[in-house]
Amino acid sequence: MDGVSAGINSALAARIGALLARPGPDITPAEGLHLVADLRNQAGKAFGYVAEITGLTGAAEDASATEMLVVDRRGLVRGVVGAIQSLAASLWEHDELPWAARQVASAQVGALTGFLAYRMLGQYDPFHVSPDGQTGRILLAAPNVLRFERELDADPRDFHLWVALHEVTHAVQFAAAPWLPGWIKGRLAALAQAQPEPGGPGELLAAFKHLPDLFAEEVRPQLATPLLSPDQSRVLADLAATMSLLEGHSDVIMDAVGPKLVKTVEQLRPKFDARRVAQGRFERALRRMAGIEAKTAQYVQGAAFVRASLAELGHEGFNAVFASPQALPSAAELDNPRAWTTRLTGNASFEGRPSSSQDER
Repeated sequence: MDGVSAGINSALAARIGALLARPGPDITPAEGLHLVADLRNQAGKAFGYVAEITGLTGAAEDASATEMLVVDRRGLVRGVVGAIQSLAASLWEHDELPWAARQVASAQVGALTGFLAYRMLGQYDPFHVSPDGQTGRILLAAPNVLRFERELDADPRDFHLWVALHEVTHAVQFAAAPWLPGWIKGRLAALAQAQPEPGGPGELLAAFKHLPDLFAEEVRPQLATPLLSPDQSRVLADLAATMSLLEGHSDVIMDAVGPKLVKTVEQLRPKFDARRVAQGRFERALRRMAGIEAKTAQYVQGAAFVRASLAELGHEGFNAVFASPQALPSAAELDNPRAWTTRLTGNASFEGRPSSSQDER
């Protein structure tokens, strides 16, 4: 299948997203050049800092070759749509979505990415493959970094490094777990192939409804339950737990650098979190529609799991989570870190994960 019939119409989605993306903040050409250069510089340093904090030295070294782009909002839209298209193809590996439904889904993706293009500071795409065969790509959204930097009255150098740490941590995670992109696509394929709920909207459309939310780290299994079968809900819960883990781990690493490297780090987190929720009524309604409120909760849940696990195991013990799919926490374990650490330390083979993702390993 080609890129359209196998998933969404990415060209249509990108056009809609670009039309909806707002212009960036005012900046002079000289300021723009300095912003781009400093974002690249701080991101380059971040690989060493992530390695030092996590102990994932080899993975950080491998990840340092990851393609990195500093983009405007339209570039961010194109990058996110491309990643969603890659995931969408997993849903239609064996079935083709009807033309009309594909256009509707493509428009929905475009609208979502256009909305997110005003807010996302960066994105790591683990599914991108460059012409030279290098997997993964980091996108840093310069207009949004500048916008938040000004709104938070943040130190530019500190904020650039802090933002870069989040996306670089994702790159290191996937370098430490090279099986993870295939596992995510396998879970999506299982989501599409699972029997739909009788009387529901159909397995492919029901699965696709949550695909943009998944890539935007905004999975909402509690909203999917009325539409999906029990099997599909379990698979979606697996994906949600893994995304929460990855996001929470990145947030924890962002804050772990300490004032020696990011002198204002203790002020950045409360300012940033307050800015996440300080919105007007219309803005809050849009955020709920796009799932961003759920995204914030996902960061909190994942970070709480990671901090509790690190307190018991340390980074060296915690890093076993990247060893295999069996080592990932289940949705239930995400709420009960002790259950995960007990299973981890009591069974070196990670057998018996209480989750549907045991099916296709």
